[in-house]
Amino acid sequence: MKKITFFLMFCSLFFSCETEITDFKTQNLSTAYVVYGEMSNLNGPYSVRINRTSSYSPYDITAFQGDAIKGADVRIVDDAGVITQLTETRSGLYQTSSIFKGIVGKKYQLKIKTNDGIEIESTAETLKAPTPLNDFTYKFINAERVEDMRFDVTASIKDSKETEDYYFIKRQDFIQFLTTCPEPPPPPAPVPICYSKCWRAPLNTQPILINDFLVNGKNLPISLGSVDAKDFPEWIIQLDVFSVSKETYNYWKRQEDQRVIGGGLFDKIPAQIIGNLKCTNRANQEVLGLFQVGGVVKQRLSVDRLGALNAENLQKVQTYANFNNIRYKDLSLWDCKNAGFVDYNIGYTIPSLF
Repeated sequence: MKKITFFLMFCSLFFSCETEITDFKTQNLSTAYVVYGEMSNLNGPYSVRINRTSSYSPYDITAFQGDAIKGADVRIVDDAGVITQLTETRSGLYQTSSIFKGIVGKKYQLKIKTNDGIEIESTAETLKAPTPLNDFTYKFINAERVEDMRFDVTASIKDSKETEDYYFIKRQDFIQFLTTCPEPPPPPAPVPICYSKCWRAPLNTQPILINDFLVNGKNLPISLGSVDAKDFPEWIIQLDVFSVSKETYNYWKRQEDQRVIGGGLFDKIPAQIIGNLKCTNRANQEVLGLFQVGGVVKQRLSVDRLGALNAENLQKVQTYANFNNIRYKDLSLWDCKNAGFVDYNIGYTIPSLF
């Protein structure tokens, strides 16, 4: 009897404490300002975005984006006291003129004053001289199967021997795609012009971070992976190589470290990442984000996927593309710009490099 009583008491631990929660609410109490902007040695316009974190709502996805800060006074000030005023072009987005550009060796500071009196400023950052790429090339790797054919892409930076250097690199790919034109109408109807070549620009939010620790003055390789050979329209890779301060490099490195946390026992503990911005007139006001200042070199590499293929490989790739509907033969249309089924479709041309 005692055993039965004990068993019933044990089971009750699992059932008697069950409570249905019907009025659960969550709220993000942070009122941090979030600022991001950057400037370089190239012509603008440069942009600064200002938001304020807002309460989380499971019913309103826009709450994740925060509230845009409108009507702020936003300026960039150099070490000689010269002020460049930014203009609000959209809610919370402020821009310089297109002719304004930074000068290597000068220091620049972002200063913001909001409508409600919050004053925010960045630390003064020196605009470092840009460092050009030492090489930027590709090599075709042949294989029996189309899936295994590829173009290995390599690049490197010729690092300066005299200084401690840090690099922040943006990569943007522009990939040409082809669509299939519909069957033309029967005569005597005119045949419409068919625009079958367009470009897509896949979103890439992960920077490449490099420093010259222990390899000062040597070639610094940039890991760029490979481009597939599953079709042969053009593929262009653009690299924007920023020479930045150690503090800017560490900001992005902490962001990357937290992104790759896998939940293991020895992983770093997630922490709030503080940039180079602060509120100067209210001690407890939290400011997140970064004003990035750095010299930049932009360079593009065009991967000639068609030129690398001999007659045999060309036939293999054409068969593969047709079998896998890479040319969208089941969704034929006259104008590829209207191909909404292609992610990040930017139309007939890609943006100019400068």
